[in-house]
Amino acid sequence: MLGEQAFAHAIHRFLQGSAIQRRCFQVDWTGHASVVTKLRVWVERNLAPVIERALGRITGDVRLRLPLSDVHRFVALAVSNLGRSRTLNLFNYIKAWPASMGAILDIREYLGAGGQSAKAHVCHSFSEQIQKRLLHAGASTAEVLSIYVNVIHAFKTLDSRGVLLEKVAVPIRNYLRGREDTVSIIAASFLANVDLENNVSSSDMDKVCPDITLEVANSTLEDNRENKMLNWNDMEWTPDPIDAGPNYKSSKSEDVIAYILGLFEQEEFIKEVTAVLAQHLLHGTDAEFVKETRLVELFKSRLDASKLQAAEVMLKDVRDSVILGRRINPRAVYENASTRVPPPTPREIQAAIPEDGITLSALFKMFEGRMKSAQFIAAVKLVANKRNDLFFPKRTRVPLDASVPAPNGRREGEVDFKAQILSSFFWPQLRSNGFLLPASLSQYCKDFEDRFHSLGSQRRLHFRPALARVSLKLELEDRVVQETDVAAWRASVIDLFTRNDSTQQNHDEPIHLDVETIATTLNMESDLVHDALNFWLAKKVLYEVSPGTYAVLERLDMDVAASAPPLPPQQEEAMSAVVSQGAMLRESAAMFEVFIANMLRNQGAKAIGGMMGITNLLKMVLPGFTYGDDEVAWLLGEMEGRGEVVRNGELWSVA
Repeated sequence: MLGEQAFAHAIHRFLQGSAIQRRCFQVDWTGHASVVTKLRVWVERNLAPVIERALGRITGDVRLRLPLSDVHRFVALAVSNLGRSRTLNLFNYIKAWPASMGAILDIREYLGAGGQSAKAHVCHSFSEQIQKRLLHAGASTAEVLSIYVNVIHAFKTLDSRGVLLEKVAVPIRNYLRGREDTVSIIAASFLANVDLENNVSSSDMDKVCPDITLEVANSTLEDNRENKMLNWNDMEWTPDPIDAGPNYKSSKSEDVIAYILGLFEQEEFIKEVTAVLAQHLLHGTDAEFVKETRLVELFKSRLDASKLQAAEVMLKDVRDSVILGRRINPRAVYENASTRVPPPTPREIQAAIPEDGITLSALFKMFEGRMKSAQFIAAVKLVANKRNDLFFPKRTRVPLDASVPAPNGRREGEVDFKAQILSSFFWPQLRSNGFLLPASLSQYCKDFEDRFHSLGSQRRLHFRPALARVSLKLELEDRVVQETDVAAWRASVIDLFTRNDSTQQNHDEPIHLDVETIATTLNMESDLVHDALNFWLAKKVLYEVSPGTYAVLERLDMDVAASAPPLPPQQEEAMSAVVSQGAMLRESAAMFEVFIANMLRNQGAKAIGGMMGITNLLKMVLPGFTYGDDEVAWLLGEMEGRGEVVRNGELWSVA
């Protein structure tokens, strides 16, 4: 008996260690398949006979055969040990998804064989792992969101019902709800660009979760809001699983987008998405706005469509602006993102025509996407002769100045001026900084407004220069600097350095300007002046003559005194066309503080939260107050610093 017990203990230790650590039972990273089947076969065909022979030697019964139940017990023990070893590294497998599909399938086999105890073990172990390795300040919000997407995929593979996912995802969701930038990162991820090779690109990749972007690109527009519990006509209804928690929601299609949209209240999420969409539409280059339209339709299929009216109006505004712009300013260029390649020149078309002739359709395929068919036919007639159905190159050379008019008739040297007409009531609060534009741009704005009113429209136009973008070319002595999509205030500042100063006796000397002079001349805020100066200093177009005084750097080899490196241009406050929530709060802080002071003076001490707290009362009195408890706490902190209110525990009262 003692020998049998020792042998049983040795087999148990063997199945816990070296047996499941064999090379053939390691994670399948290439085939992405489970190794549990091979483990079962190995135990039944290889390990069980060895155990029988060993027990026969110990007991002296060479004909000893293990009962089938004991063999199944050994198989279950081996699968359990393999599943537990995989569970110890489950977080690593989640990060490596989908390459770790084999490990996830091994754990799924373990869950199927282990029952409720195995499910509890996997949930408890993974919850401990994410608490130690993910839910801390060292992990960025984009990284947490990426892991959350992988968790959804992996646990949906482990348990298609979603019960295990609901249990392990609760701490991740709570943590994401507590992060201030979660909503903005999700909204930016929805609008990031994806190329044909599934590479995600954005102006600020640190504020984008590529996994969410790819999920949006691969999602469908089907209505996924239907819930089985609410559909009384569903003949395939089944009750919730017996092990489901109180927050479990059974739905026909719970994809990643549904889980992401379920992180926050719809109103809060739609408000943030609307702000990001507005910024995207203002800087968009696609005249058809295909991606933005699809995104709004995606939201309408999954959220309350009535709350997306502002997004639909914004889309209509930018589309109507393209149509109206073509009527008012027919020379404006509105090109799709797919046609950014310059149109072919007549010489290029002539060089592509073989001596033995070519059909028009075959020739057009060489330049398809770069020029519309009508413009292409006009160019071909300029450089080729037609005989029967073939075109042959003309013998005469095309003059250097021969050119095909663009679809709008614009020639080189003319300004391509486009305007967007927005319905201010439906758009988020936009930047309204005022300053003087260069004279040529101001004249274009005036001409556009005159043409707009000549169409009989009753709407009033209010031009906002802070939202304008300019593409310009600066010709210096030793180089040419070209910049595209530059903020208008930066163009105004550099334009000021090119104007002739009547006070200067020698006009050949460079113009020297300081911050105060620029701000006064352009009627521009000092923050924008500093941003523009830092931008052109970084581009090596300006240099600092003396502290606070600047001039144009005509040549890079100029003997310029060394100065402090320029500060980086502003990215958030200065560049964003949509005013941030923080900026709007600071702008309206004085008004909110007056309401808070009167409330505390008339109704006594109050807490921030709660049904009758300061936040809810402000929302009742001020419909435009859309902030939460954190913003109210900030307002009270500012008032406390000035001695207007005092805090007693959770209650606030006037001083």
